[in-house]
Amino acid sequence: MPVMPAFANQKIEFTDILYIPYYVGEQVKILRQRYFGNVVFIHIHKTGGRSIEKSLNLPFEHKTALEKISEIGQQRWDQVYKFTSVRNPWDKVISHFHYRVETNQTNLRTKPIKFKEWVKLTYENKDSFYYDIPKMFMPQLDWITDHEGKILVDFICRFENLNNDFSVVCEKLGKNVTLPHINSSKHGNYREYYDDDTIEIIAKSFSRDIEKFGYKF
Repeated sequence: MPVMPAFANQKIEFTDILYIPYYVGEQVKILRQRYFGNVVFIHIHKTGGRSIEKSLNLPFEHKTALEKISEIGQQRWDQVYKFTSVRNPWDKVISHFHYRVETNQTNLRTKPIKFKEWVKLTYENKDSFYYDIPKMFMPQLDWITDHEGKILVDFICRFENLNNDFSVVCEKLGKNVTLPHINSSKHGNYREYYDDDTIEIIAKSFSRDIEKFGYKF
């Protein structure tokens, strides 16, 4: 009887033998999730989402729950495990600002402005240049609720307790993975960046999040 080589019993993925460009790989992940996956992650930016997507090999995307339902269909949505992560709005906003500076979005690195000015231009004045992608400035609840305000996901991780909350997700999915640290912006205590005016602007912009999740400045 012939002796089988050692690798014969190993599972070989298609991507192990063929280089796939990043954008194609992302499309493969989306198709796999649409038809075969058992989990959907609603990635609200600056809440640790990139690390979660990397750990679970999920597509990198910023889509609301309603957008995902439109994409995969209500029946599929009802079958899969849905979760998201949220963050203290004041902390999230300063992280969002620093990320935009680092990536030079709306010329924030080449033509810098102060954080407080940016908050007023975006969240208060809705300046068309800086307030360029409205979805990225909307309350976190808007990402995960329907038009009547019903929460559409099964579990909500807290950025402030992300490792522990993510372990709950992994246990539910039967996964044994840990979170890498990706896209982390380096800044000090978020409270140091605000004054009374900007504290109030963010409080008004994220009032529903603050009430629902109990966040405080």
